[in-house]
Amino acid sequence: MRYRRGLVVAIGFALIAAACSSGGDDTTTTTPATMPPVSSTVTTSTTPATTTSSTTTTTSPYGGATLLTQVIQLELTALGYFEGAADGILGPATEEAITAFQTDAGITADGAYGPETYAALADALEADEAFITDVQEDLMELDLYPGPADGDYGSGTVKAVEALQEKCEMNVDGRFDPKTHVCLEQEMGRA
Repeated sequence: MRYRRGLVVAIGFALIAAACSSGGDDTTTTTPATMPPVSSTVTTSTTPATTTSSTTTTTSPYGGATLLTQVIQLELTALGYFEGAADGILGPATEEAITAFQTDAGITADGAYGPETYAALADALEADEAFITDVQEDLMELDLYPGPADGDYGSGTVKAVEALQEKCEMNVDGRFDPKTHVCLEQEMGRA
């Protein structure tokens, strides 16, 4: 299954990211192998590419890994837009995949992600039977969905996603957007 293979990679990177974070600081930075190390200090940026999730923050589009970026990479892989490793780093290949998806979705094509891209990803993923079957199986494992895992994003799946969102104390709307996907990964113990 496309989704499951990506999750194995995602789990490994999430564990590495967690191991690298320090004490109370929830900022995780990594240096991609293709970029030379510049210094050991973290620099802050006010560019639109700054990304924040409930677990990590990236202050440079090429400087750190986040679970949210990793989840978006997995989603773009499932939709056929991304072919690289789901490493959580918002690098050129990820930006290119996001831009291609945004262009096809008819939304602002800037390579960044935010509410408009989250909504478009939710629309695309909710229509992808293989992806939703995997999500339903996870929701069944969490005892949030009685089944069947049939790939149909119907009312039962919506209710299960709402229960998941409630469990993660987030906006409850029944949409399987990237933030809800992060919640699922955390509840499944993969983050």
